Amino acid sequence: MDPRHRLRGAGRFAAGAGGRGADQHRRAVRVRPGLRRDRGAALPQARPAPQLPLPGHAGGAGPRRAVLRLADVVPGRRDLAALRRLAGGRPARLRPLQLPEHAAGDAGRLGRPERAGRGEAVTTAAVSTWKPRAAAGVFGASIATGAAVLATGGAGTLWGLTPIVVYAILVLLDVDVVLATLAALVVAALETGTAPLELGTLMGESLGSFIAVVGMIILLGGGLGRVVTETGAAATMVRMVLHGIGISTRLRFRIGVMLSATLLGAALGTLSGASALLVPIVLPIAAAMRLTPPSMAAMFHAGTAAGLVTGPFTPPVVTIMGTAQIGYGEYLLNAGIPMAATVWLTGLGMSHWIQRRTEGTDSYPDDVAEEAEHDPATARRATIGFLGSMVVLVALGIAFQASYTYVLVVMPVSAAVTALCGRMSPTAALHAMYRGAQPLLWLFLLFWLLNPMLELLERSGAYDAMQRLVAPTLGDVGPWLFCMIVLVVGWLGVSGAAVAQVVLLQKLFGPALAGLGIPPGAWAAVLLGSSQIDWFGPFPGPDMIGQMGLARSRNLRMMMYNGWAIMVANLALFAVLFLVLI
Repeated sequence: MDPRHRLRGAGRFAAGAGGRGADQHRRAVRVRPGLRRDRGAALPQARPAPQLPLPGHAGGAGPRRAVLRLADVVPGRRDLAALRRLAGGRPARLRPLQLPEHAAGDAGRLGRPERAGRGEAVTTAAVSTWKPRAAAGVFGASIATGAAVLATGGAGTLWGLTPIVVYAILVLLDVDVVLATLAALVVAALETGTAPLELGTLMGESLGSFIAVVGMIILLGGGLGRVVTETGAAATMVRMVLHGIGISTRLRFRIGVMLSATLLGAALGTLSGASALLVPIVLPIAAAMRLTPPSMAAMFHAGTAAGLVTGPFTPPVVTIMGTAQIGYGEYLLNAGIPMAATVWLTGLGMSHWIQRRTEGTDSYPDDVAEEAEHDPATARRATIGFLGSMVVLVALGIAFQASYTYVLVVMPVSAAVTALCGRMSPTAALHAMYRGAQPLLWLFLLFWLLNPMLELLERSGAYDAMQRLVAPTLGDVGPWLFCMIVLVVGWLGVSGAAVAQVVLLQKLFGPALAGLGIPPGAWAAVLLGSSQIDWFGPFPGPDMIGQMGLARSRNLRMMMYNGWAIMVANLALFAVLFLVLI
């Protein structure tokens, strides 16, 4: 029996089944003309039958194999509801059918197959929930441990480090970093017997701490970046770099993209924000030059990372300068420029390597993003105002050896000058700063909670206990090996936000610096490497995935190759750098 008589509503399905184009895993088929509705009326032929993709694993299946061919028509992305109506009351026959273009969710699966075949997506319903349960178990166990330490008088022992262990485990279990810090603070307060009133006083004092000031600097940096973006100064700087270098060859274009990414990363202090500004400007050019998305993702990641470790007011730079007690020039000479150059050059080489291996198999579609329009004259004036104010203020800071608190003046002054030159009203400029700071509010909350937790750890005597334990060993390893150990511990052993890693490492290992004779410049290099190398590996992180998404790449394997190459190059760099600086 011809199965076509089962089709219901096929006219509606055929008319709206434009869907997306076929990909590598599909073959294109056409809707066969002449199908009839239940009442015998011929289906309308309002337009040529569209090309519809058929999943490869369903290509030869028939009714006996539990997949309805539906007259060789398989729905596109927008036709799932129609197909469910066509299936009627027999969904069991459609259980193995899955649309491979959907990553997860009910829209990508009809029914619930018992097991997914090769290359098939996994629904969100199938995602395991063991991590939240494990996090709850860890927190409960830490509360019990804290109560036991308080009851048994275990102060001054390594049990006082329980909050740090809890923080690290919860972050590894994908708990929000602010929530993990709050949990660690509760455990630390319980261990030390800190009453709520005393804890409130400690949190109030934390608002004036070094860490909280860094959080405020980050908020102001986000606001400044938004002003620079909305006045068109950011896009103008990118075009200036690209036009100055030229885009006549792929190499010139790569260099221009990476220099622009570095400039924006240093100015805005954020990886994703800098790349997001680049996307509408450079992707149309990349598509015209046949550059592949994985190659562009590697350029975005390496270029913005180099800017983030060299910008004078980026979060990691401000934190490391304040922690190591050094100026901006000394930081650049000992840590920032060496790491930035290594990241930049390795990323440039890897983008060429990735391009050669993905060209012909991966490319940009024709509908790449278009650049936002800005008034050219206003944008140029805003660019001049931003660059001029930054150069003058940074030069004054270097000349007078200003501390990290000087940034609290630089950020709003530069934002005001940029807005004024870009003819942005004071109210509009303030609203732009609000919008820029809003996504970074979590970092300020993190620092506000982190400082009292560290203060309570110091009261518990845990740091002294650890120093007594490791002092004999650290005295024998020598300064170079000590720096390498701290680098590896920070890289692999301490999780969370990079600036929080810097503070934790300072608390744990800072007291041993004087005895080993490690100068501040070398310690700044240790803090930079230990907190920033995990951007690139050994495991994919949110920064890496974010750059892939902005570049429209889905090739995680090539992104991991790029990250591993940069990671290995930086490990070799710091091994040599410590020999030179110590």
